[in-house]
Amino acid sequence: MTATSDCTKRIYGGFWIRTAAFVIDFIIVTILVLLIGEGVSSILFLLGIGETAFVHVFAMLWPLILWLVMPWLYCVLWESSKVKATPGKLVFSLIVVDKEGKRLEFWHASGRYWIKAITFTFIHIIYIVVAFTPKKQGAHDLCTNTFVVHKKELQRYNQQSSFL
Repeated sequence: MTATSDCTKRIYGGFWIRTAAFVIDFIIVTILVLLIGEGVSSILFLLGIGETAFVHVFAMLWPLILWLVMPWLYCVLWESSKVKATPGKLVFSLIVVDKEGKRLEFWHASGRYWIKAITFTFIHIIYIVVAFTPKKQGAHDLCTNTFVVHKKELQRYNQQSSFL
């Protein structure tokens, strides 16, 4: 996407709208993790195997495993799907696309997710980059050449000119 004129700048999802989408997604993922965690704990209790050494180790590692796997699958499966966005982004009509305006492949979305997760873990302030880049890209978007755009604005732009 090489659009940079004032009329095309509206295409890109800015810092605050992306932050609001993140909060919605974080709430959804937290609920999913808690439900799955409780479900597994209940199953172990009902099976009566909660007192074995393996289950104790598993119970200690289970929250870490869930918090690594669930957000990754949530983001990647939604963003590489036909809707191109997580539910939080969909609330604001945002989608994630590649430089040609197309849907991300699973591994492309995975790379974007892990860069985002690692930069957030170590350097929280890095997300502020979205507010200052011309195309409203975070470090993870810059590294993976992706864009978070308003779906309707992108469609309008595509009708007026070629995407590239």
